Amino acid sequence: MSQSIAGVSTPFRRAATALCALGLLAGATPSLAAPEVSLENALKEFELQESRQPIRETLKGWVKPRKLVVVVDKPERTAWLQEAMPAGVTVTGVATDAQARNEIADADAMVQSSCRPENFAGAQRLKWVHAGGAGSDQCLAIDGVATGDVILTNSQKVKNTSLAEMAMGYVFTLARAADVGLANQQAQAFNAVRGRRAKPIAGSTMLIVGLGGAGTEIARLAHGLGMNVIATRNSSREGPDFVSYVGLPDELPKLVGQADVVMISAPLTPATRDLFDYAMMQRMKRDAMLINWARAEIVVKDDLDRALRDGTIGSAALNWATYAPLPKGDSLWTAPNLLLTPWGGTGGGTEAAPQSSPVHEMRWLVMRENMRRFAGGEPMYSVFDLERGY
Repeated sequence: MSQSIAGVSTPFRRAATALCALGLLAGATPSLAAPEVSLENALKEFELQESRQPIRETLKGWVKPRKLVVVVDKPERTAWLQEAMPAGVTVTGVATDAQARNEIADADAMVQSSCRPENFAGAQRLKWVHAGGAGSDQCLAIDGVATGDVILTNSQKVKNTSLAEMAMGYVFTLARAADVGLANQQAQAFNAVRGRRAKPIAGSTMLIVGLGGAGTEIARLAHGLGMNVIATRNSSREGPDFVSYVGLPDELPKLVGQADVVMISAPLTPATRDLFDYAMMQRMKRDAMLINWARAEIVVKDDLDRALRDGTIGSAALNWATYAPLPKGDSLWTAPNLLLTPWGGTGGGTEAAPQSSPVHEMRWLVMRENMRRFAGGEPMYSVFDLERGY
């Protein structure tokens, strides 16, 4: 394939650009080549922010750690992480959260574990928790995190690409009514289920609620498909060139009515919990798509069920990203025009980059660097801001 897509028709060029961004046309442009695996490139690729002050000055009671427990992807990872540690600091690699619980009593840090509070029962020395996911609201239930006695970091921005691909997968599925086709397949009759009509993507408007790292990546992909992208963000009105308008959170009720696709990409905070209730959905277009790959609690479950059944909105995708189970028999299971997926967006659980991929190794390079920095009390990357809630 040629290394350039110049000179072809605009629709094809848009499609090729978007497919390249999704990794479907490898080599279509030189800039899409996989970066060299190095810490420098990882920090650049993920656009990580360093804490303003050294951890030894901001973390209450910081002392040089003795033991860091890490849930590793392979046994040999432990020795590789140990190489970066100063004398006197031991890395204990484990394969599962269950094994990690057996090591927590004298651990100074727990890295890559899920944030279920039971994983941290009996911790006596804990001063750092690293969440393997982008969201960290559940981690606030761990003793010491909400008070600042335990520092919290997460994988925000490190998983932008995979999250954006998942979000755009929902868009394609709903826009082309692929879920209706699947229902007919399961019924073994092509016309058994009369669903909604397919909708065009190019030329439509996407509203991104929360223009952070993953939200910006979603915006780039949507723009490449010929969509007009607008957004809200908490910090400012600034945004990349491919976002035509950036509003503040109080503009959401107005902007939500302009969108064909409403993409929730915001963290769960007191301000965003139950943000999308029935009243907010009533402001949307009647054939609009509501997609929430972020925390499930941002959408009021029963209101979404009602809005889909009475036609207030056209379709929705909801990633059940919450520790609270959805009970069997709940009416949401059978809501029409709904893609309801488990945490991570697939039947297989949370997405992970292949262990042989450059992205996977760059994630671990960042992890090792943060471990080294914690051991020395230096500024760290991706520190959770308790005041902002993300």
